[in-house]
Amino acid sequence: MSQKTIAQKLFIKEGNKVLFINVPEDYMSLLGDLPKNVEFSSESDKGVDFIQIFAENKAELEEQLPTLKKKMNDDGKLWVTYHKGTSKIKTDINRDILREYTLSIGLKAIAMISIDKEWSAMRLKVLDQEIL
Repeated sequence: MSQKTIAQKLFIKEGNKVLFINVPEDYMSLLGDLPKNVEFSSESDKGVDFIQIFAENKAELEEQLPTLKKKMNDDGKLWVTYHKGTSKIKTDINRDILREYTLSIGLKAIAMISIDKEWSAMRLKVLDQEIL
């Protein structure tokens, strides 16, 4: 059985409008082949199907996540990618801090994946307005 690419693990689908923010230099080659007709969006676009942000610290997330949340389609995928605890780069973000913060702005953590030895990613979903 073949191993899934990072793009497959992130659920990037054919025809998706995608937005990558603060991407490390070698990431696009690590991602693997993208499905057909994927359209790269700019940060000014709305109606985005897939957003992945690479965050170095919580302040960066606090600045960007509320805006990114508004750019997504109703069923869009938002992934926050952050340094693992075992990384040589120290950060003030971890799974628990991220889960708590995102819930406070109407986003719920629904999945986690390992990108590589350096990065983990958490998938977030917009909570229904009735729940808030």
